Amino acid sequence: MKGSSSSSSRRPLKRRLRNLAIAAACLAAGQAEARIYIQVDQPSEKKFPIAVVNLVASDGAESRDWSHKVAETIRKNLGMTGLFDLIPQDQFPTSSGALETNPAGIQFPPWTLIGAQALVNGSYTKGKEGVRVELHLYDPLLGQHIIGRSYTAKAGEMSVVAHHFADEVMRELTGEQGVFSTQIAYVQSGKKVKEIGVMDMDGGNARSITKDRTIDLSPAFSPDGSRIAYTTFSRNENMEVAVVGAGGGPPNRLTMNGNINLSPAWSPGGALTIASSAGGEDTDLYLLSPGGDLTKKLAPSYGIDVNPSWAPDGSAFVFASERAGKLHLFKADAGGGSVERLTFVGTQNDNPAWSPKGDKIAFQSLAGGWDIFLMNTDGSQIQRLTSTGNCESPTWAPNGRFIAASCGGRVVVMREDGSNVTPVGPGGSHQPSWGPWVR
Repeated sequence: MKGSSSSSSRRPLKRRLRNLAIAAACLAAGQAEARIYIQVDQPSEKKFPIAVVNLVASDGAESRDWSHKVAETIRKNLGMTGLFDLIPQDQFPTSSGALETNPAGIQFPPWTLIGAQALVNGSYTKGKEGVRVELHLYDPLLGQHIIGRSYTAKAGEMSVVAHHFADEVMRELTGEQGVFSTQIAYVQSGKKVKEIGVMDMDGGNARSITKDRTIDLSPAFSPDGSRIAYTTFSRNENMEVAVVGAGGGPPNRLTMNGNINLSPAWSPGGALTIASSAGGEDTDLYLLSPGGDLTKKLAPSYGIDVNPSWAPDGSAFVFASERAGKLHLFKADAGGGSVERLTFVGTQNDNPAWSPKGDKIAFQSLAGGWDIFLMNTDGSQIQRLTSTGNCESPTWAPNGRFIAASCGGRVVVMREDGSNVTPVGPGGSHQPSWGPWVR
């Protein structure tokens, strides 16, 4: 992992994780048998107590700012889940045995006395190849080592290390993969321009990936996480669809047909679907060829159709349409047939997002103000997630456990039940698109 902190933050995530995976190694130390400690469907008020200790230098040197940020990032990531009660550091035991970083020598009783049911600690060593970081997860009640990992990275890449180990903690304690190594694309509002940005899911490493100096909207991560499609205003003020690499670079302008082209969405197979006003008609949904041609009209009808979102198995898609008067949500099969109306209440139901688990659809609705709602894929059991009147554009985490949205002028992340809302985006960030796991 070569390069400075600033250069590493601009590096595509897939490459960063690939390099980290090469450097990461398992540290076996009498590991405990697999056990589920936390049921992820439990209410957010029932939290699991965990202590996360700052890294210490293995040679006894004074800790550095970046070494503290590893533990801070792990604490922040675990806290975003709403599942953990992070024990304050001023309650940690101070005996050398409790703070021992050698798994064979650590004393657990002081940790059980403060109620810790899990413990994370670690150490680091600076070397010619970078910094070697060792991180461990323990069960203090059983006195067992659960997992250990070793990473070699530059100091500026410690957030990647922290996200990776937080994912490991989630998998070991809940049985489900974490999403802390994923990224969120968003629209960043500036002076007379809007650009597409990308950040870590907790808001770290935020940076612009377009420099179009115009109005860019509606980012959508490709299924493999390598590209982002978006809507952009061209010089002749038409709305066009472009694609840019997830790490930035020159955009590929796909449409130049003089229509209004907007709200791109990727199918699970990697095909793009957009809304376009071909022939001067209201916007309809079209499949787009890799060369930018409109190849097939989907679910045609009078009235605008926009904002498609595909089912995770590619068998159907949901979209917003005015074909019944007010903007409501409809579902069609993959070929655009068998159109079914899903919403009959609310006004301006828009921006649907089909859950990666396939069982729910999140959307925004105008109910006094804009708020986020959830329903089954047949339109039943509508549930209100937010009530602030300023939330729009929901998007799902790849594990279907979290939703990002733009609320009050910045991107936030919440649990799928609307609890534990955490601001993550910079001021002026909106229209998030949560990227996939990158393997």
